[in-house]
Amino acid sequence: MAQPLTDSPWLWFTLFPAVGLAMLLATGGKFGQRQANIERQGQARAAVAEGSVEIAEDGTGRKTPTGVPKYSHPGDTQVKLGPLVITLGVLSLVSLGMLIRERVIVNRSEDPPGAE
Repeated sequence: MAQPLTDSPWLWFTLFPAVGLAMLLATGGKFGQRQANIERQGQARAAVAEGSVEIAEDGTGRKTPTGVPKYSHPGDTQVKLGPLVITLGVLSLVSLGMLIRERVIVNRSEDPPGAE
């Protein structure tokens, strides 16, 4: 008698990355905006700590910062989500292949001849 599908670890190795990938794709835009904000804060703190940002005052009393680094913005961040998407996709596909192999090929070879 065949084991239930839920007893296979390959089912869970397939489902967890697939759900993570679906959630990442569903909320990808919000992660990108949040990542850009976090990076901007870190870049600003680093620039101030290094002392590279200076405030220059012109003759009219207007203050302008100089030495400001190029800050991250959505779509152009230092940490990309692409590698995470690729990793989750590959992990899910490989696990699905192993699940199919386990359920079809291995179970077929375990059946005794004439047991149909």
